Amino acid sequence: RGTGLFKIKSLRIFTRWGEIVFEKTNFDANNAAYGWDGTSKGQKANPDVFVYTLEVICDNGSVLTYRSNISLVK
Repeated sequence: RGTGLFKIKSLRIFTRWGEIVFEKTNFDANNAAYGWDGTSKGQKANPDVFVYTLEVICDNGSVLTYRSNISLVK
């Protein structure tokens, strides 16, 4: 979430072994309905650490890239 964000160019979430569990491209920023719901292959993912990559298009046209991890807990 934030101000000055125009669109999300891509959001990808991977297991720590590199298997992709979620991918979405070209969607509006600041809308939680477009995000990952914590599922993998149609079922709730087990608690674990996941890696994400995120490319954000800002209002001024610049593209910011973020890479980090997120912990899914029960």
